[in-house]
Amino acid sequence: MELNFKIKDKSDKSLKLREENLLTFKKKGFPNKREEDWKFTDLEKVLKDNFKELNNEQLDSKKPNIQNLKFIHNSIILINGKLESFDFKSENSKDKNYLTIKELDIDHHLNFANEFKDNSMQNLNTALHEGGFNLNVNSDYTFKYPIVIYNYFTGSLKNKMINNSESINMSINSNATIIEYLIDESEGNFFKNTFKYVNLEENSSLDYFFINKNESNNFFYEFSRVKLSKDSNFKKYLFSSGMKFGKFESNIKLNGSNSCGEVYSGLFLGINKHQEIKTNIQHLKPSCQSHQDIKNVLTSGSKGVFQGKIFVDEIAQKTNAYQLSKGLLLDEDSEFSTKPELEIYADNVKCSHGSTSGNIDKEALFYLKARGIEGKEAVKMIIKGFLESVLEKIKNKEIINILLKHFNTHIKYENRSN
Repeated sequence: MELNFKIKDKSDKSLKLREENLLTFKKKGFPNKREEDWKFTDLEKVLKDNFKELNNEQLDSKKPNIQNLKFIHNSIILINGKLESFDFKSENSKDKNYLTIKELDIDHHLNFANEFKDNSMQNLNTALHEGGFNLNVNSDYTFKYPIVIYNYFTGSLKNKMINNSESINMSINSNATIIEYLIDESEGNFFKNTFKYVNLEENSSLDYFFINKNESNNFFYEFSRVKLSKDSNFKKYLFSSGMKFGKFESNIKLNGSNSCGEVYSGLFLGINKHQEIKTNIQHLKPSCQSHQDIKNVLTSGSKGVFQGKIFVDEIAQKTNAYQLSKGLLLDEDSEFSTKPELEIYADNVKCSHGSTSGNIDKEALFYLKARGIEGKEAVKMIIKGFLESVLEKIKNKEIINILLKHFNTHIKYENRSN
């Protein structure tokens, strides 16, 4: 695979730093299975098998087919990783300064990039960074309606690599729900490398949903760094069924007492799909909680991966941490790999983790068939019940309806003698 990466703007005041990061990346290369964090997802091989070339030439975007989720919400529109527009009129707030949003420039990006300077994907992101946004929700503001990020990919993106980043800051006593809704209308295969930086100040909360709308033959890597202060709460929901390839990493630091971080996912992986969810939740202060519930349904040669680490510092007494991953395998060609880890230095803690994988419950299938339900429909009912259990803690009815449609779109089970 030929890499044709160029730093476009030679007048950029960060040119020297960009060039240093590009040189560092070229020495390291893309991650491969020799690295422990990539043992299940050999990115170097995946890209070589699917691209003859990768470049960061000017993207040929075009106006997307505008989507509307048909409930009251605020919106941010991204096209090929770049901030296109935003609309927060739904809030109708008397306080005109309740938030700020702007395109994320390289200087703001660099405030975070040094945290992960040993990450080759961060090196590449810094070197070729363009696009993204910086959102700041000001103190004491609670959003009445969700923020929907319409994340469009359009035009001819063959062999393109998109490097962008996003920054979200929730100030003291602020609350919001964000739905990132990915719509891929592009032509040709591309690879997207995204870094997200989320900061929650004291007594703030953020629910973040990632939902993929349609089938996508493209390749996505996302790294999220989340920092929580005292009494703050963060929930992340991943529903990325339909992607050919995705790896989603979350580095969550519970850096204030009584903070809580949660990660949920429900995926149906079809023909030769590959997706990995990797979490590192760090309990760094007393009386913090974390909860992880990861569910995968796999068929037709697909591969699902979950790597989850819980770290408890010696100061983090009264920690309560829970982690569970489950894989439902519909055939012998599919694979579910898990690697749970606990690293605990405190003694007054409740920490548990578990992982299971197996096939369709024959008794449940027999029960449904005995009541006149045809085999294929019975299997679909079991699959939906397995995945939809992840929705139990979601209270927003509009979001639940979007996710039910998401499952209906992506659950495609072919009858194999059932």
